[in-house]
Amino acid sequence: MHKKSEPEKHMLLWCSPGFGVIDIWLPIIKKLKEGGNIKIDFVFPEPSSLLLEDKDSDLFNLAEQFVDRVIYRGYSGRWFIAATLVEAKDEIKPSSFYEKMSIIVSRLITGKASRYFILKIIGKGLSIVSRYFIYSKENRGQQFLYDIRTLKDDINGIFCDITVENKFVNDNLRKDFIGIHKFSMVHGLGAMWVEPGFNCKYPVTERSDVTVYSASNLEVDGYKKCFGILENKIVHVGIPRHDSDWIEFIYNQFNNTKEKIFDSFVFIIGRPASPFNTIERKKKALKDIYDIICVKHKLKLVVKTHPKESLCGVDGNIYRDALGLENYGKTWMYSNAHPFILGKKAFFSISFYSGVVIDMLAIGKPSIEYINLEGLDSYDNSNSLRDANGEPVFQYRYTNLVLGASNKLELSGHVESILNQREVTFLSLFSRYKKYFEPFEGSSGMIANDVVSNLRKMEK
Repeated sequence: MHKKSEPEKHMLLWCSPGFGVIDIWLPIIKKLKEGGNIKIDFVFPEPSSLLLEDKDSDLFNLAEQFVDRVIYRGYSGRWFIAATLVEAKDEIKPSSFYEKMSIIVSRLITGKASRYFILKIIGKGLSIVSRYFIYSKENRGQQFLYDIRTLKDDINGIFCDITVENKFVNDNLRKDFIGIHKFSMVHGLGAMWVEPGFNCKYPVTERSDVTVYSASNLEVDGYKKCFGILENKIVHVGIPRHDSDWIEFIYNQFNNTKEKIFDSFVFIIGRPASPFNTIERKKKALKDIYDIICVKHKLKLVVKTHPKESLCGVDGNIYRDALGLENYGKTWMYSNAHPFILGKKAFFSISFYSGVVIDMLAIGKPSIEYINLEGLDSYDNSNSLRDANGEPVFQYRYTNLVLGASNKLELSGHVESILNQREVTFLSLFSRYKKYFEPFEGSSGMIANDVVSNLRKMEK
């Protein structure tokens, strides 16, 4: 007698805030797909998140292998469906007219110009006009309209990051999917237990519709108090994408791609200019890095930009001005390769605040975080985290998961430490990684098995 096969499971991956959620869930999705009998649709509630990730990036191509359908919201607010990520990305791209109009509308409605009543009214009028144009473009295209509400009766569960569920862009999905069980992992690797979101003043109402897979046991209290997760629904799993079989899978997939990069280099983890890393500060930091790495130590740089860094805009200008356009391809270059691929080949990495530094520890590479927050009122105040020297810092420096530098002298000292005392320097960081996250092998398989077990229980 043949064993009766289980009915196909239908899951959603709630891609908010974008590809960061995909990145953290892909190792589990791969395990579930290998087990068979499961369909997983990727849902993008924010149009820009599909556009930001370059379709030539390793992450985009990884995700394309495991998606069954792509359900996405267009700029008109309507929902559409596509068979592939490439198809969805190509269809959703707004016209240059709409992009320019959106910038003008934003400045008139929410920018400095909004203080003038008449300009704000003009902005609202232009908003109506621009929406008409985007409706027309979507209607002329090859997109297929989709009623997102029909999904509720057809899905078994949702993969997501519950910590961003209350974002405005998720309002409709949150209401439409009430009663559907959610499986959650936080999208950005970090010391979440020191962040404000995990240290709320007042507890929220408990909920039983979420299973959380925590990277660290230190997150438990925050999940319980600030997100209402029941303690028996919080499972410590470490970091699934640090499983050796997942890292090997990525390396085998992309190590021999056509993109040519330097044989050895220092890996720059990009981040857009921002209030804490202003154009001037970011440009100075990159010039300091170039002087120390390329001029003093005769090493090269490979920059992997953040999805929100536009090489045709401000950030591209910063890189070209600071590192020298005439030096491109000689002493520095960009790369779309996966961080694990770049990290394997790099001496070490330098970041401007990124969870990728934790990925680097998993593959044996130390990182330096180069940011100076001193004098920035929003980041240098009584609520700021501070290091042993009393300097305002972010979570990675506060928990000593990176070497922290606020000026060129400190940066130079850390570079010397890595180059001359590599093992001692790395182990001081790695010991904290092990202490905080208690990593273990087979994390992704453990989560996949737990998801399947939970789905079976829900059917009874």
